[in-house]
Amino acid sequence: MLPLDPTQPLFTWPNARACAERCALAYDETDRSVQERGINARVVTNAATDTEALVVNEGDCISVAFRGSCCLCDWIQDFKARPEHPRKGLTWSDSYEVEAEVHEGFFEDVESISAELILAIRNIGGSGNSPLRPIFLTGHSKGAAEATLFALELQRQIGMAGAGDLPRGAFALCGVYLFGCPRVGNRAFANIYNETLFEETFRVVNENDIVPRVPGVLMGYRHCGQEIFLPVGGGCCENPSLGFKLLNDALGLWSAYRREKFAALDVLVADHALGAYQKRIQFL
Repeated sequence: MLPLDPTQPLFTWPNARACAERCALAYDETDRSVQERGINARVVTNAATDTEALVVNEGDCISVAFRGSCCLCDWIQDFKARPEHPRKGLTWSDSYEVEAEVHEGFFEDVESISAELILAIRNIGGSGNSPLRPIFLTGHSKGAAEATLFALELQRQIGMAGAGDLPRGAFALCGVYLFGCPRVGNRAFANIYNETLFEETFRVVNENDIVPRVPGVLMGYRHCGQEIFLPVGGGCCENPSLGFKLLNDALGLWSAYRREKFAALDVLVADHALGAYQKRIQFL
């Protein structure tokens, strides 16, 4: 596997490519398959919500990759877009007039495996030379949304003495790399998240990927973290302006439409595939 570098707290393309590779593994691996491949890893699952995360001991750090949608149960969770008031322990700030709300389905997913996932991180991180184990979180599509919610919960437990099952001072959240991430919560939630993890969170967005556009802003949803935008024509742009993104949307869709009348819709879907992200960032 491509190596992760926990000494780089800022965004790097090598870490992005390594995280994308772990997202791909999360779609395929089981506890049996990782053992057969000799990977020091564990797959945490919940059958009721069909939520799955791959926890890997990388030696000098730990990675957690949330699997995206791959079956009907996942799509049912995806469409549970009704805003949900998360438990107070997750969003502990009272400094906003509007109460924090998050996507109901994504919140159910994370709640269904959160406790077991914390235990897996603690147990798999028990070996290694470093007393402080940096953690990378990553995910694609639905998995990216779940990684966002779990990042806040993990940071809460890391920062509170005696909270949950993580010993204080033993772990540190190093980076949250998200690919094709939908919106997760309302403005109040995004503000709470960004106060805590803005510098560590990187949303990689392919130019015409439709999923980062949902759920819509008219429903009150907002994005979290920093945006790493992959525009038409190659390259990248950090935290681009709305005008720049709209221009790229128009150029990309017009180019697709000129090739084939209905290709614009195909592009919106095709650009969301994890393979499309891996191809775009391969040489960045």
